[in-house]
Amino acid sequence: MRARLADADAATGEVGLITPGSIGLFLNPLLLDMQAAERGLVIRHRFAPDHEVLDAVLNNWFELGVTTVRPDDPRLAASEFAEEALELVVPVGEEVREWSDLERIGFVDHPDCHAMASRLLSRRFAGHRDVRGLPLRGFSNQVGLILEPVARGFGFTVIPRYARRAFGKPEAIRVVEWDEPVVDTL
Repeated sequence: MRARLADADAATGEVGLITPGSIGLFLNPLLLDMQAAERGLVIRHRFAPDHEVLDAVLNNWFELGVTTVRPDDPRLAASEFAEEALELVVPVGEEVREWSDLERIGFVDHPDCHAMASRLLSRRFAGHRDVRGLPLRGFSNQVGLILEPVARGFGFTVIPRYARRAFGKPEAIRVVEWDEPVVDTL
């Protein structure tokens, strides 16, 4: 985006950016600051899952996309933008030492939860890769709302760090810390 804005007249007009929700929550205030500084600029920012990000850029609906999947289409150029750790988030006061603790707590699902939970939990709990067998306590497809049921004590979830940091009630949740983080490259 900075390269596109480097031209003198590039600070006017529309720039489209499509991102997954978590990094989008992190970038949105920065994008608004950029737009406020360049009043002729309009930033069109959409949140979408990885496959939609790739499709949108390939179809020229957006100029830039951020994804956790390295594109293999030769029409796309990609470079590392950031890294983001996955986090197991539980209601404040909950402890997770064994798989049975997750069974007791139950989980709050979201569209990417199964894949994220598999990558994160399989490192901690050998033989347990999938949350499908755990009691379902809720679901949200809105990244800004996923942690609300966790904060209310309904269950745990696995979510990217930027989404957790954007949550407005950090005192109501707790991140379970482990030695080896699972990190996505964006």
